[in-house]
Amino acid sequence: MSIAILYATVSGNAESLAQATAERLAAAGRRSVVENMADFPAARLREFDTALLIASTWGEGAPPPDAADFCAALRRHEALRLPQLRYAVFALGSSSYADFCGCGRRIDEDLAGCGAVRLLPRVESDTKFKAAFEKWLQAVTAALSAAEVST
Repeated sequence: MSIAILYATVSGNAESLAQATAERLAAAGRRSVVENMADFPAARLREFDTALLIASTWGEGAPPPDAADFCAALRRHEALRLPQLRYAVFALGSSSYADFCGCGRRIDEDLAGCGAVRLLPRVESDTKFKAAFEKWLQAVTAALSAAEVST
């Protein structure tokens, strides 16, 4: 199983959560790569069968500036077909903004538009995210184990 853990961050929270995800997967014997969406061309998702995406929202629903190109590429559904990809999204945001978790929501919707299959429903979390992240990570681990059994 090839797993990409991608993050889009402004303050570093998404990066820290991506590293924690990789550590948890490694403890379970799973290898993964962790990369900033800024350094990861969206077309490279074709090389993976699983992607775990942790995305912060910038301002009123936009992706962090470094992740703008990755997010724009995902919107080109006809050009980026990803039927082999299973994915899960953990979205970070602040409920004080009108477009709460807008970046993560659009990533989730765009991946589905590219033909990718959700491992589990997207989780949207406010600024106090630790408990929600732990629950998401447990669900991801369980979904990956179930996927391994079914293949």
